[in-house]
Amino acid sequence: MRLLTLNLLTCGATAVLLALLALPAMGVLGGPREVPAADTRIAPAADPRRVFGAYVDPWHVDDWARAVGATPQAIAKFESFSRDRTLAGWARETRRRGIRRLFVSWEPWAPVPVAFGLDVQSRPQPGYRNIDIATGSQDRYIMRFARSLAAFPGTVYLRYAHEMNGYWYPWSRGSTSYRWAWRRIVRLFRLAGARNVRFVWSVNPNLYDPAGVWMRNLRRYWPGRRYVDDVATTMINFGGTAKRYPVARFVPRLRALRARFRKPVILAETNTDLTGRVPWLRDLGAMLRTMPWIRALMWSQLPSRSKAHRPGDGVLDWDVQRDPAAAAELAKIVREGVG
Repeated sequence: MRLLTLNLLTCGATAVLLALLALPAMGVLGGPREVPAADTRIAPAADPRRVFGAYVDPWHVDDWARAVGATPQAIAKFESFSRDRTLAGWARETRRRGIRRLFVSWEPWAPVPVAFGLDVQSRPQPGYRNIDIATGSQDRYIMRFARSLAAFPGTVYLRYAHEMNGYWYPWSRGSTSYRWAWRRIVRLFRLAGARNVRFVWSVNPNLYDPAGVWMRNLRRYWPGRRYVDDVATTMINFGGTAKRYPVARFVPRLRALRARFRKPVILAETNTDLTGRVPWLRDLGAMLRTMPWIRALMWSQLPSRSKAHRPGDGVLDWDVQRDPAAAAELAKIVREGVG
């Protein structure tokens, strides 16, 4: 990816590429008139002080809410470009359940089986590379996706190409073309009339890096204030011997994100190791009470790729639905965000 970017920057190609990025995609895009009309008969839900979401199928959200003792205000999911589909059915079921917020972690790749290892997982994939998206290779799919989300009668948080400041995803290669790709996507969504979509720029906390190194690295991927609505980060205590992260370890990173980018902050993937989970959740609630600018929290207990790559991590696949003590702490966090 670096070699390709360097080649583009030589031979006078920079001006050509920038011109392409500035243009609406040609011909294939259609116009805003093709956007399905939103159902205006449904009144939007009142905004809580902090949105709580869960990575759970909407078909199972009622069971989740009963078990935990609190109902999420958002339903979250991962979606990869390679599936080449919209989320109309999933969004329709979420709406049927009375939930008016979606949180989509949108990944520009064909997911790699974890058994193949990080080296294979992080390799650039032709057609999904930052430079490919920046120059229009995915415009048709992006527009279909945008029009589908535009039809949802509520707010959609779109977390595109997350944790780019790490090394484990292919879209980490080439920070300049990452910014170009991001801006093109935002322009296409605006052309599609998807005014209900909030663009979430989501980094990794990289707690193993010094604070200055971490900030310098992630700033290389910043698309600009005009193109970002919310800044987010992953907040996972992996446990085990190497990555046992108390809540206090995340606090300086969160404050730095707020101070540097001056945007609402979202905890885009939140989870903790089985060991010490109840006091960790209690500390999380206490932290949130001091940070009203954290406007959303997404709870995720999906299978962890990190666990597959680092067997020394703790247990992240415990289920809060079957853990009354942990569920009580999580439900308290949800209620405090609403009241």
